[in-house]
Amino acid sequence: MADAVAAAVEFGPHQKMTLDAELVQVLTAGDAVRLQKQLMGRAREGCGGDGVYPQADGLQVSINVVGDASPRAGTGSLLAVTSNGNTALHLAASRGHVELAKLISEMAPSLVATRNKCLDTPLHCAAKAGHRDVAACLLPMMRAAAGGGEEETAPLRATNQLGATALHEAVRHGRAEVVDLFMAEAPELAAVTSGDGVSPLYLAATTGSVRLVAALLRPSRDGMPLPASFAGPEGRTALHVAAAISKELAQEILAWEPEGPTLLTRVDSAGRTPLHFAVLDQKLDVIQLFLKSEPSIAHICDNVGLFPLHAAAIVGSTRIIDELINSCPNYYEMVDNRGRNFLHCAVEHNQGTVIRYVCQDGRLSILLNATDSEGNTPFHLAVKYAFPLAVSLLLQTSSVEINIVNKDGLTAADLAHLAFIPGKSYYFLDPLIIVLNCLYWVRAPHTPEGLSYHVHVDDKSETKETPSEQNDMNKNGTIASVLIATVAFAAAFTLPGGLVADDHPHPGTATLARRFAFRAFVLSDTMAFVTSIIATCFLIYAGAIEIPAGHRRWYGLIASGLVPLGAQFMIAAFAFGFHLMLGPANRGLVIFVYLVSSASVLFCFPGIWMPLHLGIGKAIWRRAGWRGLTNMRQQPSSLRSIFRRFTYSFLFTNLRRPFFAVLIPATFVVAIVLDVALPNY
Repeated sequence: MADAVAAAVEFGPHQKMTLDAELVQVLTAGDAVRLQKQLMGRAREGCGGDGVYPQADGLQVSINVVGDASPRAGTGSLLAVTSNGNTALHLAASRGHVELAKLISEMAPSLVATRNKCLDTPLHCAAKAGHRDVAACLLPMMRAAAGGGEEETAPLRATNQLGATALHEAVRHGRAEVVDLFMAEAPELAAVTSGDGVSPLYLAATTGSVRLVAALLRPSRDGMPLPASFAGPEGRTALHVAAAISKELAQEILAWEPEGPTLLTRVDSAGRTPLHFAVLDQKLDVIQLFLKSEPSIAHICDNVGLFPLHAAAIVGSTRIIDELINSCPNYYEMVDNRGRNFLHCAVEHNQGTVIRYVCQDGRLSILLNATDSEGNTPFHLAVKYAFPLAVSLLLQTSSVEINIVNKDGLTAADLAHLAFIPGKSYYFLDPLIIVLNCLYWVRAPHTPEGLSYHVHVDDKSETKETPSEQNDMNKNGTIASVLIATVAFAAAFTLPGGLVADDHPHPGTATLARRFAFRAFVLSDTMAFVTSIIATCFLIYAGAIEIPAGHRRWYGLIASGLVPLGAQFMIAAFAFGFHLMLGPANRGLVIFVYLVSSASVLFCFPGIWMPLHLGIGKAIWRRAGWRGLTNMRQQPSSLRSIFRRFTYSFLFTNLRRPFFAVLIPATFVVAIVLDVALPNY
């Protein structure tokens, strides 16, 4: 019977009767009186008595009415459809015309269960638009159309192309009044899931509407348990999605008896509980609610062995870790399928906040040197993945042992050297280079196995940098250095302030030659020109195939340091030149130029502040003291040895790079002070 109702109006494969424009206008306006007059007029003309209707293109369509749902005389025009398959009842329902919907339903009962091209029934249209009165009118008619019995609710369960019932659509569009109506008149719809397994309750939870969730879980009139389904895709429940949205939603679902509390321990297809979702979305209030309701859920792991504690480390929330540790005294025994504790996970995801938290909390020291199933400690992983901040934080902790070997007999320093590719050009701020230098300065131990394996790999390595890649780097550097040199050369002969006239003493010299800002301009422009010219020459050498590869790498390395230096001096020359041109009358504008230029010098060159951010110096100091900072772990044999060691030390490297970047802003300050105190200086 349900199938008969759903197919109450049958059209031929190429012959569909179309609603004419006049009738569509009446249906859209919701004029029931005018509709009746039109239908009566057409009945008198014989348009609806024989079941055959003319099309605009001359075709004739036969409308077959099934069962008892036959239209009254004169109502054949109502069986026509729009281009989207909408019947007259669809149009009335979607626009909220209650009287019109009731009239059409009585005149052509078959339309109640008719679907459009999207498989929407008129009830779907009313639910989407939020027209409660229309839905209330259609509900009993749909039940009556089914003929009673077990199939009474079959038309109500009809799904559209999205696999959604009318209740799904009401929830999706946030129509709370329509949801209330369905739960009062047809609560069985709450148990129907869509084609992809989504229940109305799950859909309501995804919208974040506590009002809709409460409506779907409202106790029935007879006090019987609600038939609502909590199912979602991939085995998730409504509580899974509520946990990731808000505490209010989670509370509403947990209060649902008797199903609500049982959802806390249900897992999805990946083995994750609602607590996992709350942790991953960092909902601390939801986590506290769940742990208060069922503390044991903190001990449930997913399919790969990750506990909620691991998830908290992955997202980097120390507050959540604190909360979970209070519920899990045996946190140190919680390891995943690879034997990793939550510190391993924090290191693998480079969560510096969690690593610092563990290093500073004496309770958690047992985790610092724990090994996974491969024998790797957290320090091994930090070096393996080349995370400088993680390496620095672990080295700052004296209880972290850096000489532990893994299952392959390799220390952390061995892993770093295995990752290094000889013959490849590295940027000095490459994470691997930072880690390697740090391990070198703290004298991290190597093993014979690691050194021999490294040599074996080097002999067969074919991952060296290609000539085209090296040429591209050299071309980019050459373009930058030549551009800086060109601008600096031009600035030297277009001096700010102009030149002294021929009829004055010292003709042809700069008029502002005695000003401090002018002298600073000349020095800056000179340094920009010289450094860029030298860098250009070195880049030319670095691209010459006749020169040995080792020498070319050194030329490229030196040039890579000179080009940024030339850019810094070019910025300084620009600022001093503006100072001279603007003069004391625009002192505020001069200060603005100096501030912007200082910011450019300090923040556009990360080599200046990166070591301070990573705390490398602090790590070296705690591990090796002043000898590590100066690279003097052994007694030098000569002054040459002292000089060579010191030039490769952390202290010299990180004093050399920021020296001019700090000197230039300091010079800006001096220029401003002199301009205020001694205007003519």
